[in-house]
Amino acid sequence: MFTALIVDDDPLLCNAMRLKIDLVNQESQLGLDEVITANSAYEAYSMMQKKQVDILITDVQMPYQSGLELIEAVSKEYPDVQLVVLSGYSYYEYMRSAMLSGVVDYLLKPVKLRQLKEILIKCLENIRTKRNSQEDMALRRKQTLDYRTEKYCSALERGNLAEAGNIPEELTFPYFYAAAFRTDNSVSFVQLFQEFRMEKEKNAGLLACHLYDTRQVNVLLFNTAAEDSAVRSYLEEFCAFAASRKMECRCAVSQRGLSLEEYPELLHQARHTLSYQLLERFSVRMSKAADRQDSTRYSSELFPKYIRRIQSAFQSRNFELINVFLNEIFTYEFFHDTHATLADIRNFYTYYLTQAQDLAAAFHMDLEEPRHFSDFASLDEIRLYFKEIHYRLQQQSEKETDKAQYVISTAIKYIEGHYNQEISMNDVASAVNMSYTYFSKFFKEQTQQSFSEYITSVRMREAKRLLEEDPSIKIKDVANLVGYESVYSFSRAFKQYYQMPPKNLREK
Repeated sequence: MFTALIVDDDPLLCNAMRLKIDLVNQESQLGLDEVITANSAYEAYSMMQKKQVDILITDVQMPYQSGLELIEAVSKEYPDVQLVVLSGYSYYEYMRSAMLSGVVDYLLKPVKLRQLKEILIKCLENIRTKRNSQEDMALRRKQTLDYRTEKYCSALERGNLAEAGNIPEELTFPYFYAAAFRTDNSVSFVQLFQEFRMEKEKNAGLLACHLYDTRQVNVLLFNTAAEDSAVRSYLEEFCAFAASRKMECRCAVSQRGLSLEEYPELLHQARHTLSYQLLERFSVRMSKAADRQDSTRYSSELFPKYIRRIQSAFQSRNFELINVFLNEIFTYEFFHDTHATLADIRNFYTYYLTQAQDLAAAFHMDLEEPRHFSDFASLDEIRLYFKEIHYRLQQQSEKETDKAQYVISTAIKYIEGHYNQEISMNDVASAVNMSYTYFSKFFKEQTQQSFSEYITSVRMREAKRLLEEDPSIKIKDVANLVGYESVYSFSRAFKQYYQMPPKNLREK
């Protein structure tokens, strides 16, 4: 937007110049938005204090204060204004010397349209060139400050004070705020924020740097002389600006910090406050002291029944029941009806995640790095996250069950084929490709018997069958057929197993 100001003590001449500029502007599409007039140097200077002027066209000879005095004052106070002198031929030499004060060019009365057009084009090109240069420099300064600030804050967050070094000297305001964002498009966020802040940060009392925290969440760091209300207003305007560009975002901002060294705590506050989106709908939420007090509660005190039942379901690997609990608990209605706080949801989330991790460890299964609680935008997201974990655990459990069935059936088949020989657990463990120690534990878990107890049961059942089917068979032969070299050892084992000696079974 460009504005031209015409100054002459003759109102008729001012009006004529304004009409000529309007005509040239329309025909050549110069881009001038407004042409205003003043009839004295004092009036012109007063107008410039209230309104941005880009081009000043002033007469030389005026009562009380000359145009040259106006030019000298404006060139010092507003160096970016393009200055043009309006003069007659009789003042030509006098006006030429005035150009040493920074005047761009001069117009001779009566003003010709072609001359007016050339000078206006020259002024506008100067303005655009200067603005582009200033914007480029401002952008480079912002990018440099962003880089230095992000590097410093990242080192603080990692607790590496030596790497952090000195606070960037450009951050000169007394207060700091950290704001964390949840958006549906992180790439668009960066682009939109750059576009928004170039216009918004003409106010020198509020400086915002775009950072990333360690979880790649969009974060703004504010260095400002303003109070909470100004920061909140800024963020609300940005959220509205983003919404107008079809991007929904939610924002939580920390309490005010007095030093950039407080950045880790400020970021923690912002993340925690952003988690309130699980229970509330907001565009911008300021962190409160009560939020920290809220985090002292623990879910096991609020939901003892569910804590025990969930643990039992995970230990028994009852995935059907686990999913019932998941769909019942992680809902807005459940936490609302139980008057739960955000801290209750967070602690319940941590407890639930621990149970899932313990079960994964039992399966010798690695889960990916768990998501941070504040990363979730809704309870639906938490539920979906756990459902995905449950599915993987259930798949692994089924594989483990299939493997167990295969190992046990193979081991039993081997035992039944060799029970009448000298057989050791090493032989069977090798047959199923397991170590001696692991197979011993595994076999007992699956059959509820030790390896030796199981072989004895197989031998005793076969001995009983032989005695019942052939009353004339000798006990010595039965002992040999089921793998005993000593009749005494066989009889003792038989009596211990059936609570009677083998001859009594035959008589019975």
